Amino acid sequence: MSSNFISDRGPAEYFHGRKEIIDTFNSALELFQDKKKGTTFLIQGAPGAGKTALIDVLAREASDQGWNSVHIGTNTLWKPDDLLHRLGKKTNMRVTGASVEAGIDKYVKASAALSVDIFSVAQTIIKILQDDKKPLLLILDEAQALGLPSVVPDEMKGAVTDVLKQIHNGDMGRSVMLLAGGLGTTESALRAFGISRFMRKCRVPLGCLSHESTCGVIRDFLIHKGGLSKPPLEWIKTIAERTHCWPQHIISYADSAVNYLASHRTPTDEGLDIVLQQGRAEQIGYYKVCARGIVRKKRQVLAEIFADVPLGETMKFEDIVSALQEEYSQEVAEDLFENALDRGIIDEREDGDYGVPIPSLHRWLVDEYAKGKDWGVTKSPSNCLPNPIRHSYHHQQMMISQK
Repeated sequence: MSSNFISDRGPAEYFHGRKEIIDTFNSALELFQDKKKGTTFLIQGAPGAGKTALIDVLAREASDQGWNSVHIGTNTLWKPDDLLHRLGKKTNMRVTGASVEAGIDKYVKASAALSVDIFSVAQTIIKILQDDKKPLLLILDEAQALGLPSVVPDEMKGAVTDVLKQIHNGDMGRSVMLLAGGLGTTESALRAFGISRFMRKCRVPLGCLSHESTCGVIRDFLIHKGGLSKPPLEWIKTIAERTHCWPQHIISYADSAVNYLASHRTPTDEGLDIVLQQGRAEQIGYYKVCARGIVRKKRQVLAEIFADVPLGETMKFEDIVSALQEEYSQEVAEDLFENALDRGIIDEREDGDYGVPIPSLHRWLVDEYAKGKDWGVTKSPSNCLPNPIRHSYHHQQMMISQK
């Protein structure tokens, strides 16, 4: 599957892979369209994992199946006028009695000249969502923001909880699904609003691409933007290895290759070396951005914890927090863990364990902040494994689910 869109954050210029996720999502669309119900489909992962690009593809899949796809913000869940605006409906709000912040007594939708008695913000939002027959996909990217202080006013948290739970439980009386994408703390943010259990495969911990999909993306860049009718396999293979199949790195290295070819035209060995150097510089810059927001001392503590963990392997949540508590109080340790999740220093795997998402990030973190540490007895030869619990390499390859 390949599409031409804008690059970097947002829709992918050249999209490959994620077939199992797309198939699961399409099955959910079909199921809930037939049953006139809904659920929450969560895509959670570290920065640069390609969440927004995947969300764009899923939105297109929904549109192809007859769903109305609407991007919303966190305030849409408690602001009826914002919801109506995003749905493309003209509105004439009449509020009597208390203010919007305290509750809406009357909602008037001018487009249908319909007056509905409403006793709360939640009921207003739900009534608006129920007021159509066409299946509706609500897309909330950066959904981890729901867990940030003051994003949802305290007096509105009950309303947001009611709205999210009614969508999640499929109680709208029509087909309404929430497609939520966000960083590693998104699930805990949703849990605070009553969303704790997900249908099978509707909770997606997004990791790296497969090697095959990575090569496909690089090949498309070299052909369509680099002007090569037959890109050299050595370039594709070597660049793919350096990216560790991480979408953000794929774009960085591919852009470096396209820039080189724009002035040199011919893909030489020397040119590949230049591309790899530029791509590596972009990698390091990305890792520095990930670490920003975590003070140096805390980066060192994290590096010490993962210094003896072989590349590609994981730790239990309780073991990480326990190690952090050797330096900090429980509250500070848990805050640091959450911050590391949001910054993409660590990510959650499919089995619920946690690790550094990219081998080159793992190496950089340890080399930069825990110098002199041993790397451990075993080094995983795989690039990025979603289920890396000390199994053999061949078993790990069989377990890859993000193809």
